[in-house]
Amino acid sequence: MKKTAICFILLLLMAATPLLAVEKELQGRIGAGYATDPSRFGLDLAFQHTWKLDPYFVMGPEVGFFWIQWDRKIGTEGVGAARVDVKADTNSYVLPVFMNAQLRLPVMKKYIYVEPFLTVGLGWGVMILHYSQPSFEDTSQTPNKQYDDESITKFFHGFSWQLIFGAAFQPDGSKVGFLGELGYRGMKLEYDNTEVDMSGFMIRLGVRYPFGTSGK
Repeated sequence: MKKTAICFILLLLMAATPLLAVEKELQGRIGAGYATDPSRFGLDLAFQHTWKLDPYFVMGPEVGFFWIQWDRKIGTEGVGAARVDVKADTNSYVLPVFMNAQLRLPVMKKYIYVEPFLTVGLGWGVMILHYSQPSFEDTSQTPNKQYDDESITKFFHGFSWQLIFGAAFQPDGSKVGFLGELGYRGMKLEYDNTEVDMSGFMIRLGVRYPFGTSGK
C-alpha cells in the first residue's frame, strides 16, 4: 500500500508540473557511484528536466543509469602446460527514476562565484542483474570436474531516494551552466525474497541549459 501511494504521488507530480508556464531547464551529469553490496564503484549517468518555479526552487523528473561490472574466480583450467584462472562475470544495470526538488542559493554567487544547491529526490529503481560463466574443466579439483556454461538474468526493483549537495557556475554571457555534486542514494532492491543493497555515495559533473519562458 505504501509503495502504491508513493508511486501515485510521483506520477501525479510528474503529470501536473508541465502545466506550469515557467522557465525550463535540461541537465546532464556523468560520474561515479558506489554500491554497498557489490562493494564497487560504477559508471553513473543522470538526465533531468526541471521547471524553475522561482530563483530559489526548481523541481522535475530525473532518469539515471548506474552500471557496475565485476568478476570472481570460479576455478582453474589447464591451457597447454599452463593453468589459468576461470572467472564468472556479473553486470548490474540500474535504472532509477526520481522526482527531484531542488533548493538554490543564487544570492551566494556575488560572494563565492558559484550557486550552491541542495537536491532531494524520491522515486523507484529497477535493476537488471546478469551473471554468466563459461564452460570449463576445473583442474583444481581431483578428479577434474566439468562445468557447463551458465547465464542467469534477474530483475530487481524497489523504492529509492537521494540527497545531493552541489554548486553551479555560469560564465558571463553564457546560457550554459556547469555543475558539480556529491550525494548519497538509498536504493535497496528486491527480487522474490532476495534483497540487494545498491545504496551508496556518488560524485558527478554536468551541465545545465535553460529554455522556454523567461529563458536567459
